[in-house]
Amino acid sequence: MASEPAPPSQTEGPLVILLGGVSGTGKTTLANALVRELGLSHHLSTGFIRASIAHLLPQGDAQLLQKHTYDAYEALSDGIPSDRSPLLEGAIRQSLLLKPAIESCIRRAVREGIGMVLEGSHFIPGILDPESTGANLMCVLDVPDRDALKRRALSPNHSRRKLSDMQLDRLIELQEGILSLAGVHHRPVIVNDDLTRAVSEARSLIATQDRES
Repeated sequence: MASEPAPPSQTEGPLVILLGGVSGTGKTTLANALVRELGLSHHLSTGFIRASIAHLLPQGDAQLLQKHTYDAYEALSDGIPSDRSPLLEGAIRQSLLLKPAIESCIRRAVREGIGMVLEGSHFIPGILDPESTGANLMCVLDVPDRDALKRRALSPNHSRRKLSDMQLDRLIELQEGILSLAGVHHRPVIVNDDLTRAVSEARSLIATQDRES
């Protein structure tokens, strides 16, 4: 049996990977695969971070965080930039509320030498600067077949919630907005409709950034 390829070399510190994209893009599945193949210590979702800090925030911010990312704009109480869709703005506001806690998690992992994958729809390009925290890679996952993405968002892995057709359409709109920001901020996009290929692409991106650092 052929041996597994060695994880990418790390010139400094542990390997910290950030995966973004909406529900159904396979963030959890890819994160689990990367933790296993790269021998990392932890896998953490931004959903857990959100749940842990929501009760510490003012009521308005807490209500915003309790919304799904694609519904968060419904809780906005102030203005929305004219050049941005309300739906994307709601997700960005959630991300900004979570940003300090997420950055603290990344910095602690780097400081203590803990290799990990953090994943969630709150990793929106342009909101978090992975380089400033010591993360090795931030990328967005996508499933280009939008009908397949909707089916995956309704899969047993997401059985804790039931999505209406309107919410599924919002999910797709949010994904398109995140992909647009990935292009603006030059963040890589991994097509995650084949796990083996997605793992290979993630490893290649890590190796490339390791050589450039």
